[in-house]
Amino acid sequence: MKKEFTQFILENNRDGSRKAPSYIRAIDLLGGIFAKHPHLQKRYGDVWSISDVELIDELYQFVLEQQKAYHKATGIFVDETPVSYWRDRFCSAALRSYKEFLIIAPYEDSLWNIYNTKYAKPVEVSRKMQNVEVSGIKRLVETNVDFSTKEGKETLRAVKARVNQGFFRKMVLQSYNGQCCITGLNVPEVLRASHIVAWAEDERNRMNPSNGLCLSATYDAAFDRHLITFDDDYRMILSPNLKDYTTNKAFEEHFVKFEGAQMALPTCFLPDKTLLEKHRKKAFSK
Repeated sequence: MKKEFTQFILENNRDGSRKAPSYIRAIDLLGGIFAKHPHLQKRYGDVWSISDVELIDELYQFVLEQQKAYHKATGIFVDETPVSYWRDRFCSAALRSYKEFLIIAPYEDSLWNIYNTKYAKPVEVSRKMQNVEVSGIKRLVETNVDFSTKEGKETLRAVKARVNQGFFRKMVLQSYNGQCCITGLNVPEVLRASHIVAWAEDERNRMNPSNGLCLSATYDAAFDRHLITFDDDYRMILSPNLKDYTTNKAFEEHFVKFEGAQMALPTCFLPDKTLLEKHRKKAFSK
């Protein structure tokens, strides 16, 4: 599981921090500490061998308590080093992330199977993806919620939306080979999976791979605000609202330079021209 978890962390880490090595180290340290306590070794063994979400959730709660105990000079972390991992709660954060991995990874595998179905229509891909249930989704909720209430059901919908948005990003970046379709920039931390028609505006196309473009942050912001758009031949168009910036050299370099140039097309699921038309109308509506 260690290799798969590491990849999961890297794919879900967009802020450039060093979460992956810190989390891996934290779980490795836990294994060493458990080896000194026979009852813990018997109960949890090698953390990397645990695939049961309920058991990891139990371990997560236990480590949370032990981290609190450490500040009172009691518990399994006393006299262990390096102290920063329990003092700063890296161990519980790592286990929470590992729990998410055990829940989300199998779900994403199901979505990849749908995405990789040959000759599937993009809208059908979106529909099938949204119908897949996230097994164990309630364990992704950190607060106590009554899931039978309206509030509880809304919470679960919000959690699933967050998970789906994360997968949409992976799906779009893979389609565009991890490069901005305008500039070719390939730095993951600054790449965005831009919806052509916004997530909130069109539920039917939320997971539609043809409703996504891979854009670096600057162009994502401009596209989101309809300052740039694309024609039916996938060539970039500048909105008339940008006319006040045409004398700026940076604007020339970052926008005028690409006007009329065709975007780099994805390996599959071309951008939907009907959705691009909707986006284009908004770019010229003011």
